Order: sequence, then structure tokens, then C-alpha cells
Amino acid sequence: MLTDAVEPVVPHENAVAIGTGKGGVGKSTIAAHKAAWHAARGRRTLLVCVTSQDDDDLGIERFGRGIRPEGHAVLNGEGLLRAVRDRTPLLPVREVRPNLDVVPGGEAVGELLTLLTARMPLEGVHVVASLARALAPITPWYDDIVIDSAPEQDALEQIALAAARWLFVPTRSDDTSIRGMQRIARNYKLVRTQVNPHLQVAGACLYGSNPTATQLHDEVRTDVLGVLGPNTPMLSTVVGYREMPAVNARKKGLTFGEYAALLPTSAKSYDVAAGRAQRADVVPESILPLAKEMDELNLEIDAHCRKAA
Repeated sequence: MLTDAVEPVVPHENAVAIGTGKGGVGKSTIAAHKAAWHAARGRRTLLVCVTSQDDDDLGIERFGRGIRPEGHAVLNGEGLLRAVRDRTPLLPVREVRPNLDVVPGGEAVGELLTLLTARMPLEGVHVVASLARALAPITPWYDDIVIDSAPEQDALEQIALAAARWLFVPTRSDDTSIRGMQRIARNYKLVRTQVNPHLQVAGACLYGSNPTATQLHDEVRTDVLGVLGPNTPMLSTVVGYREMPAVNARKKGLTFGEYAALLPTSAKSYDVAAGRAQRADVVPESILPLAKEMDELNLEIDAHCRKAA
């Protein structure tokens, strides 16, 4: 997709793209939590989901959270598609949380591939800046912007990187995830060279792994540096694999921290046995370390971005 010279874009100074080159490694979860984390600290934050898989971690569609803009539908990726297609500013769902606006992803984002391909003969690599142009009119509203980048789609990954100042790369410990990072590394080099010279790698981390498997983690970090380069900052925080609390939080459209806050008033297993509550009403205590690790990861990502800046 990238072949010709193009006028460089200047992204928001705190725009971070979360990308991996492969799905299923915690990318969308980290993006949603990072955006909510900034918003909870009083910073006006925008989350842009450039992905056709709308995980709805924040409960926008399932629970109707946020204020929809008037006029055309914006859920399921339709708002993002329309803004790029019509060359108009993005219209986010406002106040999904206090201080947090979201441009939702979804099925319609897949149609961007056809649109970008159709424009390529006339516009050349200018199409790579499509998201950056739609984002530019509203960036002054925000202190932080988080972009959830689509995996396994070069064109969508490139438009996300073109709109970002920083790239953060999560991975799991399996070989497939490590190999998937080669895609994001290739797109990073292309975008940085030809479209967005401000783009930098803020760091990489392990996600969904046993925090005590230190020997494995050392091996994976070596592999990551081999793909992304020896100067890539490797974060020390590892968000552990705890399936039940993670799945339950997502079903409720809550961040790990929000779900953990329900623990003091949670039903107990004996309430379920007595028929007074459903199993879904019990908040597992394993949500506490999960929420703690995610907070620590967000702190570390933020610190690495500020240090690099």
C-alpha cells in the first residue's frame, strides 16, 4: 500500500496505537483499559477502534452507554467508515465514561479495505493518512488518544499507525504471536519512513501469561527484541491469564478495576447454592490481582511514552 512520497502527518502528541499484527493477544482489552485509565484520572480521552471485531469492553452497544451523536448511526464501525468515506471529522460516542469518548469499531470497518483500495490509484499513499485527516479536527478536544489497531490487515494497521505518535505492542508467549509481530514491525517501518516520521515504538509487553514463569518471559523478551529491534523498551509488568474474571468483566461492559469495585457487595458461592443468586452475580476474588496488574501496565506504558517524548 505504501509506495510513493506523501506529505508527513503530525499526530497528537499523546496518541498511542495498540497493535500487534495478530489477534487474540489482549490488544483491544489493553486499548480500552488504557483509555478508561486516562479518563478516570481526569484527562479528556478518545478511544478509536479501527477493528472489525467490536469487543464492546466498555458496554457501549450492549448496555447503551454514552451519548450518541445526532443523525447517522455510529455504532458497529459505521461512524468510522462514514468519516473516512465522506472526508468528514470523526463523531464519537460522548461520555462513555466521564471524560471518555469512543469511536466504536465493528463490522463496517471491514468495508474500509474496499474503500482504501479503490482510492489508491488516484490518491496513492495519501490514503494512508485517511484516519489522521478525519481525526485532526477533533484532536484539540483531547489530552490523550488511544487507537485500537486492526490485526492481520495491513491497510487498516497502516492508517492507525499514521494517526499515532506512539506504538505499543502486546504479545503472548507463543511462537504464532511472536511471528505476528513481524507484520506490525514491517508496517511501522513503512509508515514511519513515508507518512508519519513522528511515530515511535513506546514499548512491548507480555499479556495473558503466568507472572511467575520468569524464565519463559526472558526467552520471549529476547524474541521480541529480535523482531522489533534491540532498543525496544520491554515492560516489566505482565498481566496474568485469569479467564473467569476477564470474561465476566467483559460481559458486564466493565473494566477490571470497575468490576473489582463490586467485590465488597458481591454475592457469595453459598448464596448461589441456596438459590438466592446466580453464578454470574459472584465476583471472583481473582479480579483483584488482574485489576492491579492492568493498572500497573497502564502506569508503565504512560511512563515509557513520557520518557521517550
